[in-house]
Amino acid sequence: MTTEALGETIRRVLRDAPFAMRQLAADSGLSYDVLRSWRSGRRRPSRSSARRLADGLERRGEQLLVLSRQLRQAAEDRTE
Repeated sequence: MTTEALGETIRRVLRDAPFAMRQLAADSGLSYDVLRSWRSGRRRPSRSSARRLADGLERRGEQLLVLSRQLRQAAEDRTE
């Protein structure tokens, strides 16, 4: 993937992510300002930074799955 294509993919991810960029920055170990500059296209991410962002998205996704399972279990327990 070219650097330009990587940047476009990251802009789409940052635009479509279902949670706050500040949280994603914290989950990724990247600064909020860096994510903002990528989203606006002012800067291009390195491949290693893109991997950090992917790791942060994955961690957040895993946390959301745990929460959804807990909620589902609580709802099922409530109906019995």
